[in-house]
Amino acid sequence: MFWYILILLFICLILWILLVPVIVYTDTTRNLYYLGLPGIVKAQLIPVEELFQIRGWIFFIPYRFNPFKQRKKKEKSKSDRKKKKKWPKLGNIHMVPGALRAFRIRKLELDIDTDDFTRNAWLIPAFSMVNGKNIHMRVNFEGTASMVFDLRITLGLLLWSIIRTKYKSFSNN
Repeated sequence: MFWYILILLFICLILWILLVPVIVYTDTTRNLYYLGLPGIVKAQLIPVEELFQIRGWIFFIPYRFNPFKQRKKKEKSKSDRKKKKKWPKLGNIHMVPGALRAFRIRKLELDIDTDDFTRNAWLIPAFSMVNGKNIHMRVNFEGTASMVFDLRITLGLLLWSIIRTKYKSFSNN
């Protein structure tokens, strides 16, 4: 009975990861930047004296990470130095349109000044064409800039679109 409950909890966790959207949120006016999967993991950038710190939670267990803190470096052997990094191949570029369907912009508010009068004037019609239900972009001439960006990514939909695209490319050959 214990194993059935454990397996059921594991299946529920996998379904939660696949169906709940990953949240990417940026708000420059409040200095709020985070990435999270609700209930499982959350990572937040905290501005500090250096540049930033990362504070996060994994299953409600908090952690802190300072990427600029000096650490001891271990000695590399000769075999480690000879290894070359291999660059990934870009042969799967046809998967990009399908994968982009998994991304949902919930909110985008951009208020920008480029400090160039003519560039600002050129951006006004471009921004007015892009504006819509969830996207509000504007150009100001006051010297301020701010952005609020809320993006949701469903991992199950992303995985499904990649599998579907791979299946189509396999069946076409």
